[in-house]
Amino acid sequence: MAGRIFTRKQLIRHGHTDPAGIVYYPRYFEMINDTVEDFFREAMERPFGQMHTVEKIGVPTVQIAVEFQKPSYCDDMLDMGLVIERLGKSSATICVKALCGGEVRLSAILTIVQTNLETMKSIPFSGPMRVMLSEYVVDTGQSETI
Repeated sequence: MAGRIFTRKQLIRHGHTDPAGIVYYPRYFEMINDTVEDFFREAMERPFGQMHTVEKIGVPTVQIAVEFQKPSYCDDMLDMGLVIERLGKSSATICVKALCGGEVRLSAILTIVQTNLETMKSIPFSGPMRVMLSEYVVDTGQSETI
């Protein structure tokens, strides 16, 4: 199954960099989270504000592994790509990659769990949300191409 790829642009700003002039690694975690948040807002039509305050649902990250392949610098424009490697009952394993000029700068694999924010218990992805998420599920190994 060839899933869709969610993409967004990320400008590296001066405030993202450290005294060495490269992206300070905690800023990458913010960029990864921004990509996931934009994915839910744009592709899933579920802005976090609506999910959190109205629906009382969240999708916290419960596990993350990141590989920093090459440094990024101020004024670089990153292409952030997101696919889903596994869609479970209430969790999803997501791959996020940051590329600049086709060169991979960062790869991240994270697991999110849909959670009822009042009980802090996992709840299943259901109905339209599951259908929409499934459009971004890729075959094993396909995430290497984003």
